[in-house]
Amino acid sequence: MPPLNSNVIPSNELKMSADPRDKLWEKSFSTYYDCYFEEMISERLVYRWGMLDDITKVLVALTASGSAISGWALWNEPEFKIVWLFLAGLGAFLSIIHASLNVQSRVKEWENLKKDFTELRVKIETFRHKMEINPQFDINEFTKQYEEQRQMFSEIMKRIGGDITRTSKFQNDTQNDLNIKLADQIQNGE
Repeated sequence: MPPLNSNVIPSNELKMSADPRDKLWEKSFSTYYDCYFEEMISERLVYRWGMLDDITKVLVALTASGSAISGWALWNEPEFKIVWLFLAGLGAFLSIIHASLNVQSRVKEWENLKKDFTELRVKIETFRHKMEINPQFDINEFTKQYEEQRQMFSEIMKRIGGDITRTSKFQNDTQNDLNIKLADQIQNGE
């Protein structure tokens, strides 16, 4: 045990004497960051799954029975024969993948998650703005609001399922983009 010195405050007492508003500010940024990250992930997954959905629909429509007549006309042209075979094969393959992976359902799920993360992110931003406007805010009231926001975040996170396109690289790229977007706040320790 170090010698007692009246000029030195033990670290555990120092932590207890710190303003809990600072801790709430710090923790609310952490939740804000996590929420924003999941919002961006959701937005990007909506885009990825939406592209697959759109491409599949176009190829299926292109190679469908009505378009098959056009394909037969192209079939007689040697330079288009390979192209038509490729498009028809790709359309059939994507149609199977589309149905197997339930693409439209995934798009809808990620759209709903994105919407919910966006709403929560805006609530947290508003919460943090209120703390800035009134730095002497009621700690009990704001702690309660923060706990409600954490509960909302937890409930939304429970709805996230596995996704084959949510790779480590995808998540790292998203996090890098978010860090760039929030660089000022991160540097200022907000």
